[in-house]
Amino acid sequence: MKLELILALWVLVCSLIGSIYGISQFFRPKKALYLQMITSGVICLMFSSLFRVIFLVTQGDLFKGFHIGLLGIVGSLMFFLSANYGQVDGLVDDKTKTFRKTRIIALLVPIAIAAMYVFMAINVNRLDYRISAGIVTFFLLFSSYYNFKHLIIYDVELGIVRSMRMYNALAVIYEFLVMIELMGTYMEITPLCIVSGVGMGIISLLIIPVVKGGAKKWTI
Repeated sequence: MKLELILALWVLVCSLIGSIYGISQFFRPKKALYLQMITSGVICLMFSSLFRVIFLVTQGDLFKGFHIGLLGIVGSLMFFLSANYGQVDGLVDDKTKTFRKTRIIALLVPIAIAAMYVFMAINVNRLDYRISAGIVTFFLLFSSYYNFKHLIIYDVELGIVRSMRMYNALAVIYEFLVMIELMGTYMEITPLCIVSGVGMGIISLLIIPVVKGGAKKWTI
């Protein structure tokens, strides 16, 4: 069995377990939309992995340009972004000078991700690879900014920030793993693909229980 298929199966199984658990916990009446969005991010990762597994089993090799599997990754990033953007961000950041330093520091993660993309783009000759990775990176920049900002920002009333820090830490790690996977795939660096595949599977298993535990702290 090819390593690429093994990694895709690993992520599929882990994200499927995470998705089922998240649906059973959060897709109920009166459950916060915030929690449902995070679960939907894991579901998108599951469908992305499902596409990869099916394609690898039926076709033998996965097309490395832009494909439905990458749309699933983009979907997961958009749901993580949507969970933190808007009302939740307004609760933790009033946009005054008080949090200006935090907003500036939060830019470090998207800057690092952008630098990783530039490094990859320089070392990859194919334009379609650069475009595919660029589309995913575009969404990575925004989702990683808000996840990292909510990881480091001061806490507010009800302890919302503190209770969700572990989730935001896992989300930031996931976002770096997505970038690492792009680099490993397009630069053909197998160890990077292994690290990203194993890591994304673990994250998809952990993130829903962590979110559930955090939500209990600010709903008590």
